[in-house]
Amino acid sequence: MEILFFTDVHSGEDSSEYYVEEVEDLREKINFILDKGKSCDVLVCCGDLSFFGEGLKESMNQLKDSGKTILIIPGNHEDLNELEKLCNKNVIVLHKKHLTIKDVTFAGYGGGGFDEKDKNLEKWANDLKSKVQGKLVLFTHAPPYNTKLDKLPLLDHRGSKSIRKAIEELKPTIFASGHFHETFLEEDVIGESRLINPGDKGIIIKI
Repeated sequence: MEILFFTDVHSGEDSSEYYVEEVEDLREKINFILDKGKSCDVLVCCGDLSFFGEGLKESMNQLKDSGKTILIIPGNHEDLNELEKLCNKNVIVLHKKHLTIKDVTFAGYGGGGFDEKDKNLEKWANDLKSKVQGKLVLFTHAPPYNTKLDKLPLLDHRGSKSIRKAIEELKPTIFASGHFHETFLEEDVIGESRLINPGDKGIIIKI
């Protein structure tokens, strides 16, 4: 199975422009992702498909029109209820949910990005243990603590200890997260789990 992971497509082109400023720019970035993932079986978005909701409807319509199987979670820029209203049978919101496709279980947990600990996430991850079939792909918006994915210039590690705990216990084959634009394309490992921040251009992984 080939999977295209992507996140935070609302990001600007360089550090001087942290967010895109026009919906048209967002549209072009989504088109790039869809073109890159046209041969992939599944696309996975780790959140922040919009700029505080701006452009969300347009972006979701692009994803739906592609006909691809796309799994998405809200970032800290999306409202879960609004996101769910915009999904359809091929664009699926997977927040606090899991879905098994062939021999891979996908599980997502969105929102947040600023809390060191999240008891609700820890409970959800514990309940997930008995439901995983085959390989596990786990994706969240926030990054795990004390990894290359959460290390920020001058601020050091600002990730989630609860997410790190979930990775250690669930042992996913692939873990993906976003939120920090500064760590786009960074990779790390926890045990045998491969950790990625796929960035706004996306990363294709075969499992």
